[in-house]
Amino acid sequence: MRKSLFTLLMSFPLLAGAANPAFDAGASFGKGSASSGTDTLKNPGTVTSAIPGYTANPPEKGYYGGVSGGDGGLANKGQAALQGNDAAQSVISSGTTNPAPAIDPKAPFITIGKNAEGTADGIMDGSSQQCTQTTVSKSTFDNYSCSADVAVSKTCTRDTQITGHYENQVSTKTVVISPATLVFTKIDDNTLGFALPLDEPGGTMLEGSITTSQKSSAGNPFFSSKLTFYGTSKTLKNVNNTFDVDVAQQVVPADGMLRGTLTNDVSDYIDQMMMSVMSSKYPNNDGLAKITATITIVTTVKVWVPSTTTPSVCPDSPGGKKTGSVCTIKGGDRQVVVDGVTQTVHSDCWQYTDTYLVSENTTGTCASLTSNAACTKASETCSEYIDGTCSHKDYIYQCQTVHSSTGLVCGGQYICKSGDCDDTNGAGDNGFDTAVAKLAGLASAAEDVRDQNSTINVRAFTGKAMSCRKAFAGFSNCCKDSGWGQDTGLSACNDDEMAIGKAKAKKITVSVGDRCDRQVAGVCLQTSHVYCVFDGKLARIIQEQGRRDQLGVKFGSGSSPDCRGITVPELQSIDFDKINFADFYEDLMNNQKVPDTSTQVKQIKDRIAAQVNQQGGK
Repeated sequence: MRKSLFTLLMSFPLLAGAANPAFDAGASFGKGSASSGTDTLKNPGTVTSAIPGYTANPPEKGYYGGVSGGDGGLANKGQAALQGNDAAQSVISSGTTNPAPAIDPKAPFITIGKNAEGTADGIMDGSSQQCTQTTVSKSTFDNYSCSADVAVSKTCTRDTQITGHYENQVSTKTVVISPATLVFTKIDDNTLGFALPLDEPGGTMLEGSITTSQKSSAGNPFFSSKLTFYGTSKTLKNVNNTFDVDVAQQVVPADGMLRGTLTNDVSDYIDQMMMSVMSSKYPNNDGLAKITATITIVTTVKVWVPSTTTPSVCPDSPGGKKTGSVCTIKGGDRQVVVDGVTQTVHSDCWQYTDTYLVSENTTGTCASLTSNAACTKASETCSEYIDGTCSHKDYIYQCQTVHSSTGLVCGGQYICKSGDCDDTNGAGDNGFDTAVAKLAGLASAAEDVRDQNSTINVRAFTGKAMSCRKAFAGFSNCCKDSGWGQDTGLSACNDDEMAIGKAKAKKITVSVGDRCDRQVAGVCLQTSHVYCVFDGKLARIIQEQGRRDQLGVKFGSGSSPDCRGITVPELQSIDFDKINFADFYEDLMNNQKVPDTSTQVKQIKDRIAAQVNQQGGK
């Protein structure tokens, strides 16, 4: 497309709305020219002077006597010339002396001609032997571009769990058993039993001692009594007595009670001690006679010891290649209660987030091409990388279209019968689709310019920067090329991300790059991919192949996208002949509306009638 055409369109963006005034001006000029031509014919002298060698009275004028006049003797002069010419006389002589030629009605040229005349209808219906019915086919090849994901970045988490185990813990302690817990029981008139509670059942005693005392000074209830305790017997002479008892390696009974006896040959002493106890709300001994035990004991206790564990692989790992790991919940102390005991547990990190690169061969925007048996993948290039591994590819598919029509071959000439001979007699050669695509692109640019209020910094095919999340918790991929509406994993994606998916399916996006939305310790945990989204395929094609590929004006980066429109000087610098509009052809053919013959005839009649009426019926 010539740049001048584009300049004209850009200079007059309202050209489409000026169609009727232009027609009026043309009609007025034509009417003026018509009257001028009539005046010229009425006055030939105005133009004959400009003709070289023009004369109003040539010699031949004498032979013309007007419409009703004679020939000025032209016939007689012709006969005279014939009689005096040798060549003419030879011809006349040959005609009168030679015999008339004999024409044979069966001559080939006569019979062939008659046969052709008689079978003329057979030529049209295909039954004539002079014509051969045939089918003509022609193939065209067009290139189409598309893209698809081949790998996506996904994340998963590994939580540090608090665990633990029980250990046998040995402890040694000395217990003083208060006389307030002493329990007396009368066995017989000479024997009194006592019990001291030791709340360590199952423990092993190492050593011990017994102390006796009396609260009141009225008498000695222990006098001449014999105290027996775990193999040790001691005769008590005084009120206060302290002595060691042999309890080594003795196991504390299951009920925790350490038992002994007091005996005396005189039953009155036993009764006196009982009276001492009774005066103190028997059987709790807080009265006159007191016995205190001091025991050293060894116990073995099962103690819960805390620990932490972190799985090496995520429980819900997506698989693929692991590309990174980072602590996302900082370490520190936490409290845990086991068996009623609160313990503090420390971990350097309570949660890790791992990133994986997972192969995911989607159809992307190539679905219609991969399912078409007439299309073959011609090339592929990687357009996006993650940690050195390709994650997105751009493809070129070459598709074959076969055009065919049926007709007759008569005398070497092909006569079309099916009405679609234009496809076979030069399909793809006339450049109609390319021309329409160029004009559509220029018209679209003119519309963009017309809609802008300011005449400064006018731009066409302006896009919008949009992004979608590629890796985040739950490893949903909101940048998927396909699966929208079927994949339940996309429920967390927002409206803009769904809109990008639809835009990619329409082939109106240009990939810009990745942007890190969340970074921890130098590792990106959430990545978004940024696209420039345009209003239509034409805008995307011209932006991509014109601005980026020809002019070298890139679309920026993921963190700073540049989806601006193309300036007028930039548009004028683009060579539209080098742009491949193949992606637009499908839309062009799907959207074309060709009226039938009767509709076209009616439109022509209406236009002629309108022009006649406009000229006043002339």
